[in-house]
Amino acid sequence: MKFPQRLVIVSAASCMLLVYIVILYSQALMQLWNSDQDVRIKRSLDQALNGRLGQTSALELDKCPHFRFMSPNTTISTFDLPAKTNYKIYTNMQYLIPHQPLESAYYPDIEPLTVIVLPHSHVDPGWLRTIDDYYVYQVKNILNNMVKKLNAYRNMTFVWAETVFLSMWWNELDDDVKVQVRHIIARGQLEIALGGWVMPDEATTTYTSVIDQLVEGHQWLWENVQVRPKNSWSIDPFGHSGTMPYLWKLSGQDKMVIQRVHQAIKGTLAGTKSLEFYWQQYWDRSGKDSILCHIMPYMLYGLHHTCGPDKFVCSMYDYRKVPIENTRVASKQVTEENVAEQAKYLYEQYRSKAGLYRYNTILVPLGDDFRYDFEIEWDQQYHNYNALMQYMNAQKEWKINVKFGTLEDYFSQIRIEETRKRKWGNEYKFPILSGDFFPYSDQNHAYWTGYYSTRPFDKRFSREVESILRSADLLHVMAYFYFKQWNKAYSSYHENTASLQQAHRNLALFLHHDAITGTAKPYVVQDYEFKLLQAYNFSQDVMGCALQALLSKGKFQSPRLFNPETIRSTFKDPSMRRTVSVVKLGTKVVFFNPLPYDRAEFVQLIVDTTQFEIRNSKNEVIPYQVNPIWVASTVVHKEAFEIVFHVHIPPLGVETYTLYPKDDSKKHWARISMYNTLELEVDRELKFEQDRPRHGGSHVGRVEIENQYLIATFETIHGMLQDIRDKRTGNTTNIHFDFLHYVSQGSGAYLFFPKGSASPFIQSIPVIRVITGPFVSEIQVLFPNLYHSIKLFNHPGLQGEVLHIQNALDMHVLNMKDREVIMRMSTDVKNKNFTFFTDQNGFQLIGRKTVRENRIETNYYPMTSMVVLEDQYKRLTLHSGQPHGTSSLEQGWVEVMLDRQLLYDDERGLGEGIWDNKLTMSKFILQIEYRDMPPAEEMKFTYPTLFSHLVSEHLQQPIQKVFTPINSDALAQSFLPSGQSLPCDVTILSLRNLINSDLVYNSTSFIVHRKNYICGFTSPPLPCSSNNTGTFLIRELLKDVKFSDLRETTLTHINTLRTIADDKLQLSPMEIKSYLLSL
Repeated sequence: MKFPQRLVIVSAASCMLLVYIVILYSQALMQLWNSDQDVRIKRSLDQALNGRLGQTSALELDKCPHFRFMSPNTTISTFDLPAKTNYKIYTNMQYLIPHQPLESAYYPDIEPLTVIVLPHSHVDPGWLRTIDDYYVYQVKNILNNMVKKLNAYRNMTFVWAETVFLSMWWNELDDDVKVQVRHIIARGQLEIALGGWVMPDEATTTYTSVIDQLVEGHQWLWENVQVRPKNSWSIDPFGHSGTMPYLWKLSGQDKMVIQRVHQAIKGTLAGTKSLEFYWQQYWDRSGKDSILCHIMPYMLYGLHHTCGPDKFVCSMYDYRKVPIENTRVASKQVTEENVAEQAKYLYEQYRSKAGLYRYNTILVPLGDDFRYDFEIEWDQQYHNYNALMQYMNAQKEWKINVKFGTLEDYFSQIRIEETRKRKWGNEYKFPILSGDFFPYSDQNHAYWTGYYSTRPFDKRFSREVESILRSADLLHVMAYFYFKQWNKAYSSYHENTASLQQAHRNLALFLHHDAITGTAKPYVVQDYEFKLLQAYNFSQDVMGCALQALLSKGKFQSPRLFNPETIRSTFKDPSMRRTVSVVKLGTKVVFFNPLPYDRAEFVQLIVDTTQFEIRNSKNEVIPYQVNPIWVASTVVHKEAFEIVFHVHIPPLGVETYTLYPKDDSKKHWARISMYNTLELEVDRELKFEQDRPRHGGSHVGRVEIENQYLIATFETIHGMLQDIRDKRTGNTTNIHFDFLHYVSQGSGAYLFFPKGSASPFIQSIPVIRVITGPFVSEIQVLFPNLYHSIKLFNHPGLQGEVLHIQNALDMHVLNMKDREVIMRMSTDVKNKNFTFFTDQNGFQLIGRKTVRENRIETNYYPMTSMVVLEDQYKRLTLHSGQPHGTSSLEQGWVEVMLDRQLLYDDERGLGEGIWDNKLTMSKFILQIEYRDMPPAEEMKFTYPTLFSHLVSEHLQQPIQKVFTPINSDALAQSFLPSGQSLPCDVTILSLRNLINSDLVYNSTSFIVHRKNYICGFTSPPLPCSSNNTGTFLIRELLKDVKFSDLRETTLTHINTLRTIADDKLQLSPMEIKSYLLSL
C-alpha cells in the first residue's frame, strides 16, 4: 500500500476514534448533570455561553474594573504566609523568632548600628478601670510629669497616641503650660502619633466609625496644638486589619508601627528581614496609597520585650523603682563600677535585634501600660539610660550610636539607610506586603479569636448608635444649610451641636480596643454602655429637632413635637419599638432616608388599633398588612398590632405618612399557622385568618413562605430553613440552619479555645409560628431563651430578593456556663479549597482559607458586615448588622458566633471571665446570587456585587422613623433636598459640621467612597445607576444650597490638597475622598 493511501486510512481511523471519544465524553458529561438543579444551572450557563455571554461580558468588563492581584511577584501576600510558617512551640511556650548568635555582636565586619530609644506610656481609656479613674489616678500625672521632665531633660523624647486623654487634660491646664506643651512638640521631643480619639480595635470596628474618631482626634489636635500626625502608633489592638493602613495614609500618615501580629508569622517575616515593608492594598495597582510599616518583633510592647530576644535580660534594664510598689525589680542602678557590664549585655541584645532588620537602625520602645505616672520613674529611666548611652557610644569597636528619639527620627534614619543600600540591589528595598494580620496568637497556640464575639450586646449597641448618629449629622447639616438659605435663626443650633459633639466622642471612645472588643471589667463595661446610651439619646433628640425645623421651614421649632419610634429604656436593655397611638386628627409618622439613593421598601410599625387608614404625602391611601403582636408564645395581644406598608423616599429625603382613624380601610389581616402546639389564643374581634394548630410530634413536615421571586422551605420540627428556590430560574440552594454550642476548654474574653466540635444545645421542640400575608411572610421559632425569625418581603425590588434574619439570645437566663453559641448554615455551595471571604471593617472583602488539620479557633476570623461563600455557579452572602467571629470549617458551611458565657480568665490581663450576658439581638440578611459569567480565579480578595453593596447599605443604614400625635399644618408633608440619586457605587461616609472648642461653625465635612464591585451575577433592577466614571455633581446632592468654597483635603481635613472651581467630584474605584464645604 502506498504512503498516501496509508495516510488517508490512518487519518480516517483517527477521526473515527476522536468522534467515539467525544461521544463517550459527552455521555459522561450528561451523567454529571443528572439532578434537576444541575440541569437548570447548566441550561442557564449554556445560554450565557452561547452568544449572550459575549455581548454581556464586553459590557460587564467595561463596567467592572479588573480586580486581579496586579502587584509585583515579589509582593508578600498574607493569604500565602501560613503555608510558609513554622507553628512549632518551643519549651518556653514561644514561637520561633530566628536570631544571630550573641557572639556575632563582636564580629570584626559589623556595620554601624543606630538605636532609637523611644519612651512611651500605653494608656487605655478604660479596661480594668473606667476612663475617668485612669485619668484621675494615673494619666493626669503622666502628662504633668511629661511637661516637667521633657523641659528638664532636653535630649529625652516621648510619644503619645490617645487624643481623648489630651483633651481631658487640656481643659484643666493653665495657658502657660499649654505654651510649654507646644514648645516641646516644636522641639521634636514630644510626638503625637496616630492621633485618633482612641487607638481603635481593628477587627470589629467599621471603617466609617474609625474615620469619624480619627477626624475627632485630628481636628482637636490641629486646633489646640497645631499638630498633623505623620506616623501611626497602634501597638495594642489584637491583630491588624488591612483597611487601617489605607485610612492612616489618607489622613497624612505615611509610616506606621504595629505589634500584635501572630508570633509565628513574625518569625516567617523575620527570616527574610521583612518585618518592615510597604503595606499595599490588594486592589491598589500603583502602590500610591501604600504605607511604610514596622512590626515590633517580640511578644509584647513593654520594655521587658523590646530591647532584644531575651526578656530576662531586658527586664534588667527597667529602672522603675517606686517606693510604694512591692514589685520585684531585676535592675540595678548604673554606676561607674557596673556600667561596663550592664552596657555589654544591652549591646548584645541590641545587636541581636538588629539582625532581624535590613537597615542597621532599630527602634527600642521604653515603656509599658501607664508608665511614667511617678516623677521618680522619669528620673530613673533617664539617668540610667543616659549613662548607658554615653558608655556604649564611646566604645568605638561596637560601632553603635544609641540615643533617645521619636518615631519620626527612626523612620527618617531607616529611609536614609534604605536609599543608600538599594543602590546595591533590589534585595535592599523595602518589600511590599498585602493582606492583614488575623488571627493573632501570642504564645502556646493561644488564639485571640474569641473577642470577635465577646459581649455582642454592646457590639450591636454601637452599630445602632453609629447609624442614628449619622442620620442626626445629615439632618443637622441640612438644617444649618437651609436656615442660612432661608435667612432664619436655627434656635437649637448650639444645643444640637453640643449634643452631637458629645455623641461623636462617646462613640469614638467605644472604639477603643478594650471597649468594643468586650474585654473590660464589668463596671467599666457599664460605663461604656451609659456613654453609648447618652450618644443614642442625643442623636435621637437632634434628629427629631432637625426634622421639625426642616418640615416647618423654621417657623415652628418649639416645643418639640416628634418622638423616636425606637428607643432604649436603659443601657442594659435592647432597643424596642414604641406603640404609635392613632389619634382623632391623625398621627404623623415621618420617615427619613439617610442614603443618597431612592428607597422604596416595606416598613413596620406597632399601633394600638386597626381602625385607621394610611395616607402618604400626596394624600393617597396606602394599603397595609396587620400582623399579630404576642404577649406569650401562643397568645395574641388584643390591643397592639404590627402593621406593614410600603413607603417611597427619595435620596436624603423626608416623607410623612399619616394614620387617620377610619372603620373601613385598605388593610389585610395576616394568616397565623402554629406548629408543635395545640394552643392559639386570639380575641374573637380580631380578624386574623387562622389555621388549626398542628402538633406533629416527631413527624417531619414542611412549610413554605414565598414571594414573587423566592420560595423558602422549612422543616416543622425545629423550624429551620432547608432550601431556597428561585421561581424565575428554578435554581435551588440547599441550606440548613442549626444553633449549636462549643464547650470551653480554656476560652476567655480574648481567647477562643473549645474542647471539640460544636453540638446542639437545645433539646426541646420549639413552638413555631408562621405569619403570612400579601406584603411579608415570616416564620418565628421559639426555643427557651432563643428566638429565631426569618422574613420574606413580597417586594419587586431589593427587599424581596433576600431573607431577613433576626435572633434574640439570652445566655444569662439559660445559665450556659462555659458555652459559646453559634448559628451555622450548611449549604450545597462547593467553595474551592475551603476558601471563603470576610469583610474588613465593612470596607473590603479578603480571602480566607480553612486549614482542616488545625484546631477550630485557628480558622476563625472577624466579620464586620458580611461573609461570602461561592463556587462556580453561585455566591452566598450573609450580611450582618453587627460584628461577629465567623468561619467555614467544612465545604459549604458558614458559622457565626452569637454569644459566649465564660467562667474563667484566659490570663491575658482581665482577671475574670465573661458572665454578664444580656438579652442580645442580632440581625442578618441572607442573599443568594447566581452567576451568568465564569468566576475569576482569585482567592486573595474579591468584591461584593453592586446589588450586594446596596443590600448592605440598607441593613447598616435603616430608614429612621419619628412620630407625633399633633397634626399641625405648620409641618410640610415632605422635604426633598436632592435633585437625583448618586451613582450606586458612591456612598456618603460622612456629612457633618466641624466646629471649634467654642462650638463655632468652621466648615462642613463631606467624605465619600466609591465602592468597587464584581460583575458576572444576575441582578435585579437597582434604584440608582452606575455611570462608570465615578463623577457626580455636589449640587445634585443638595440642589438648593449654594456653596462658596469647595476644597479637597486629606481624610481628616487637616491639609488642603486643592480648591475645586466647579462642583464636579470624581473618584476612582475603592477611593475615599474628603472635602470641606462652606456656604
